[in-house]
Amino acid sequence: MDRGGMIRAAMNEESSKPRRLSIEERALRRERINAGDRDRYAALLETLREGRETSARQGARERLEWHPVAWLLVRVSVLLLIAYVVVINLNTMWREASVDTWTGPDDAVQSGQRLAGCSDANAQHDDLLPTWVRYRGTVYVMTDRRRPAGGAGQPGQTGYPESGYSLGIVRILLLEDVPPHIPPPELLLITPGSYAATIYMPDPDCS
Repeated sequence: MDRGGMIRAAMNEESSKPRRLSIEERALRRERINAGDRDRYAALLETLREGRETSARQGARERLEWHPVAWLLVRVSVLLLIAYVVVINLNTMWREASVDTWTGPDDAVQSGQRLAGCSDANAQHDDLLPTWVRYRGTVYVMTDRRRPAGGAGQPGQTGYPESGYSLGIVRILLLEDVPPHIPPPELLLITPGSYAATIYMPDPDCS
């Protein structure tokens, strides 16, 4: 190869190599890359923001759709609670103001929750048993004492004499047989299924 060919070959080889960028060109290139990254980042943030706003709008819409039903349930629950409290209070007031006559050989046995002038009875309350019983002309008041009873409280199986008087499922038992004209020293009130009878004692302050 002659000298001219060698020169041309060297020039062609030199021209085929990638040209080194200048400092200004490299700075411009970095700026373009950074700008593209910022644009992509901004686009990503915008997409996420729109997604959150959409989810928030959907959540708010769902809450608005649920609230009427929730408030209806709350109102119904409050009304039911108020009605329950009113019924309980009315029933308590009715029981406290009423006097019950027991079923038995006669209608001389009575009881109730409140008795005028009987502070010991009026200070108590029971959902099933009366706080006082008038038996053979004497007022007996409920105590917090019990006597064991056999036969799970079934009639004739308690081990105590039956008085023959009952009020619903409640029966009066006697500690011992006494003559009909003599008030017994105490009364025992019991219900079926009970293994103990509640003791009622005479109260001379009540009549």
